[in-house]
This record gives sequence, C-alpha cells and structure tokens, in this order.
Amino acid sequence: MREFAAPAARAVPDGSNIAWTVFGPTNVALHALSIEMEAGETGEALHTADAIDISPLPSLEREFTFGLEVAACHSQRRDAAAVLLSLLGLEEVAPEDLARTPLARQLVLTVIRRARAMHARQAEQLAVRIGLV
Repeated sequence: MREFAAPAARAVPDGSNIAWTVFGPTNVALHALSIEMEAGETGEALHTADAIDISPLPSLEREFTFGLEVAACHSQRRDAAAVLLSLLGLEEVAPEDLARTPLARQLVLTVIRRARAMHARQAEQLAVRIGLV
C-alpha cells in the first residue's frame, strides 16, 4: 500500500473526492493506521497516528474513525486511561456516533472494567451520557 498509494495520494490535495473516497495523503495514512491496528501492530499503529494531522480532513466521519481506532489501539495495549481520553475526545467530535457505534460502546465498558477507580467513574459517567447504562 505504501509503495503505490502514498505516492499517488501526494499527487492530489487532501479532501479530493475521487470516486467518493476523499482520497489524499491523510486518508492513505488513516488506512495504514487501520491495517497496522488490524494486524496487531499497535505500537506501530500509534506511531503512525502520532504523525497524522487530521485537520485537513473534510469529513467528521473520518475524524471519528481515526479517534476510534486510536482508542482501540490503546485498549489493545491495556492503557485504560488513554482509551478514556480518546473516548472523551470522540464525545466532543461526534457524541451521537459514540453512542451508536458498537466498538465505541464496547470500549467504554472495557474502561469501566479495567481502569483504576477514578477513570472507571469517568467512564461510567460517559456511559450514562451516551445512554449505555
């Protein structure tokens, strides 16, 4: 993917809507993050996420997906505080998506189970706000 997609993506500006793909360098980087996460390479995925600037993205859906995948990577690493921080950021971006997305709901419950008491309480409050409990 990086060999072919990244050079092609650099040839167009971010937000180019070629075949409804919102193709561009940021979108290609987001797909690289997804692939690394799915492959279980969470350290590499988080490193990739650190290098991604999502500000040029024209789509809130892409921004939400990025944040959700970062939260999932932190969950795979059992870092409940980082998961909670990511989820709280997603609540600001798209609270309705957070409430309706199965993975997001699962991550909230995971933080409640895994986190230290202070973070678990914050996750419980988040669960109430999104209608999970």
